[in-house]
Amino acid sequence: MEQDNAFEIKIDFAPGEGDPTRVFKAMSGLVDAISAFDSHMANSFDVLIDASLVLDSVDPGSIKAKFRDIIAGIPDEQVKEGDWRKVIGVYLIRAKYQLLKWLDGTTKISHRDDIRQLEGSLLRAAEETGLKRLPAYNPPQINLLLSVVHAIKKSLDELQDDEIATYSHGNQSIQINRDFSITLETIREVLTKEAVTSSCIQIVKVKKPDYLGQSMWGLQYDGRSIKARILDGDWLAKFQAREVEVRPGDSLKVLLQEEISYGYEKEVVDRHYEIKKVEQVIHPPTQQRIIF
Repeated sequence: MEQDNAFEIKIDFAPGEGDPTRVFKAMSGLVDAISAFDSHMANSFDVLIDASLVLDSVDPGSIKAKFRDIIAGIPDEQVKEGDWRKVIGVYLIRAKYQLLKWLDGTTKISHRDDIRQLEGSLLRAAEETGLKRLPAYNPPQINLLLSVVHAIKKSLDELQDDEIATYSHGNQSIQINRDFSITLETIREVLTKEAVTSSCIQIVKVKKPDYLGQSMWGLQYDGRSIKARILDGDWLAKFQAREVEVRPGDSLKVLLQEEISYGYEKEVVDRHYEIKKVEQVIHPPTQQRIIF
């Protein structure tokens, strides 16, 4: 690759086997994850990153795409003092490589300390490229890093066991590790310093009932959409036996338990809801038809 800010993703797959969309889903997911990573890194120094994609070729048994990071948003007076667009482009390439190199030695992310090494590698890359001299530089946020890692894992899960994805830049190439574990529940635990639980009677609006009793209900509460499992077994049995009628648009008067998880900077990491008891079903009033 000739450009300093160009990189390549290649997926080697088994032709003629499995769902053919899996390879494209994996590639699309990796592209989205890496683009999100670039944006997160760029937010460290207040510039706008636009990553453009060029599909280079599709070979038998593989799909290969070349990318280029386009840097915009730095004031001209800052560019005159140094070629910051080129510097940031180099940093983004190094940052992506450090991310994947860190993943290569990772099997499970279950504690906050597990990602400290990655934070250190990204900080050293910023120092080596001189980016810490840019105004308003801040290290990347751990929750954003974990969201990218989760997106990469989800993308790779589309592939079959013997299929591999590779990231390359210049003479450097690294196979993207598929054998690491991370879940949304783990991310919440890693980011949470403390959790506060409260219970009270509330009225929630039903958006999507759970007719099978195997998933959460979709509800409207406090002006936002939430999901909650109903733990009132007696009421659920009546609902599933059609002794109680509940439709989207109805409301429930319930004993609602809310658990709010707070991060290390007192930010809200997650809200988790459970319905301990259903007190009443509230149907919307019947609309009276007015005839003139």
